[in-house]
Amino acid sequence: MKHTNTPENLQLYLATESQLKSVVMECVKEALQGVTPTQAGYDAHPEIIDTKALLTRLDLSEPTVIRYRQKGVIPFLQVGSAIRYDYRKVLDALEKRKGGKK
Repeated sequence: MKHTNTPENLQLYLATESQLKSVVMECVKEALQGVTPTQAGYDAHPEIIDTKALLTRLDLSEPTVIRYRQKGVIPFLQVGSAIRYDYRKVLDALEKRKGGKK
């Protein structure tokens, strides 16, 4: 509902909570249209692997991976005693490290 007792250059609208939600959702959808998940800063389908798979794929020794983990060189997930890695994030972290070592 438009409020009419305002200056000509200022229009004030009164809206219900559901109307505001609807407008905000529409704006968000419009803003995100055409943005891929990787552009938004996350991977839609992360590849989560265990330490053994990481060792094999990167041809690293287990002590090296443990050292990288302890020094914060590579990101990891830990639930209880289970440690897992998002393979893409590990590759990105190692690329950044490699780039900084030049």
